[in-house]
Amino acid sequence: MQDSLSGRQIAWGVLAQVWVDTSYDDTQLAAFRAQLAATGLSSQQLQHIAYREVCGAFALFTLAVYASAGMALPDWFYPEEDARQQVSAWLARPRVLSLLNPFWLLGYLLAIGLMRSTMQSVLSPDA
Repeated sequence: MQDSLSGRQIAWGVLAQVWVDTSYDDTQLAAFRAQLAATGLSSQQLQHIAYREVCGAFALFTLAVYASAGMALPDWFYPEEDARQQVSAWLARPRVLSLLNPFWLLGYLLAIGLMRSTMQSVLSPDA
């Protein structure tokens, strides 16, 4: 199935895992790096996907996670296919709908914070 997915779709699934948790061991980080490298996307493109697309798609969910003290997040794992569908659906909506929602804005800032805590480790093996 992975062969039929675009690099961007694969990145959505992998980066959703980076968003969902902040502590991975070296083996898990290496697996994430290998999957992202296989997409052929540049570091800049991956950062754009992470911070603009994945964080945007998961902004309201992030707010729910914070509001529920983490109880809204099932087992610190977000299925890659579900992540791809969520990002794709969010990107298909007019962006202005999200920008006008103060809950989305707060969730987006919180999502960026979660993503930053792991993103450098995924993009750079030396981090």
